[in-house]
Amino acid sequence: MPIPAMFERPPSPAIVSIPGHFGDIMSKRDTTLTLPDGFSGFERMLLTANGNLQRLISAYFNMTVSVQILENTQVELTADEDPTVFARFQREVNLICNKKIVCNAKSQVLVKDEQVYDLVVNKGVGIGQIFRYLDRLPSFELHGLGRTEQTFWREYSLRIPGVDCRLLEVMPSALFDEGWLERAEESINWEVDINAPTTETTFVWQNSQEEPPKK
Repeated sequence: MPIPAMFERPPSPAIVSIPGHFGDIMSKRDTTLTLPDGFSGFERMLLTANGNLQRLISAYFNMTVSVQILENTQVELTADEDPTVFARFQREVNLICNKKIVCNAKSQVLVKDEQVYDLVVNKGVGIGQIFRYLDRLPSFELHGLGRTEQTFWREYSLRIPGVDCRLLEVMPSALFDEGWLERAEESINWEVDINAPTTETTFVWQNSQEEPPKK
């Protein structure tokens, strides 16, 4: 499959950074994550989730959320690839709850560790299970977020030594509307342009040096 356009450029500077530790109990006394207006409290929780989106959605609906794998392939390294990279993997999944898509996620994983490469290529460890298999909590950086007429999304990175994972997650705008999960499946455009300018129907925030736009 073609490489998504977002992976053909470096990520934007981080808006939010969370180190790989045991959560708020191991951090400073005060915690503040300020995101732009235009998102509900539940949406902000998902936008800043550190690799546990599936569990949060499952807890909200009190139902099982399963992973539907659409793509999980090793792709060729680019000519100007970082020489420390052993392999690049491309992955796309849907999170499914009550037979409805609650999230579409595209990711690219750069493996820079020979042991991790051996686990994935020769030992059969799924690229989506690397963090859990290695029992490592990744650091989290939120690079961008936005909203379209039908969806809201985030671009972020998860990292541990030897593994860099960059993701784009897109969720339905109606996800938290009363009764949405029980409604008939509707047609949703899961493609987003993370470089699109903010308009009346499209909202993008990527530059951490600017004040969050008001909606």
